[in-house]
Amino acid sequence: MNESKRLNFLKSYLKLYGVEKIELTNETVDSISGIAIYDKSDPEERQEFIWHKTESEVPSAELNILIEKIVAEKWHNGDKITKDIAEIEFTEFDNETKNRMEFELFEIDIKMVDNGEETDSYFVHY
Repeated sequence: MNESKRLNFLKSYLKLYGVEKIELTNETVDSISGIAIYDKSDPEERQEFIWHKTESEVPSAELNILIEKIVAEKWHNGDKITKDIAEIEFTEFDNETKNRMEFELFEIDIKMVDNGEETDSYFVHY
C-alpha cells in the first residue's frame, strides 16, 4: 500500500519537532490523525495530532525539500526558524519557488489533541 501524501509530508514536517516516528490512527478524506512519537523508548514522549487537510491540499514536494534542509542544517530550534530563508541560496529551486515554499511553511497548522480535544498546534515561525 502506498503512503499518502499527507503522511509523507507529516513525517518530514514533524522532524522539526524531533519526532522520530508517527503512528497513524485514522485517515479520512478530510483529515489525518495519529501519534507523534518523540522518543521510541519512552512511552510518555508522545503527542496525538490531527491535520484537517485533504490529499489535494498537501503542500508541494518542494516544501519537503526545504524542511529537510532546515532540519539537516539545524536552521531551527523546535518551532522557531533561526535562519532567514529569504537570505539562503538553494540549488534545489529558484527564488520564486523558495519564496512560495517559505509562505507555505508558515501556513502549516497541525492541531495537537489532548484527551480528545484539539488544543495547541504544530506551526513554525521566526
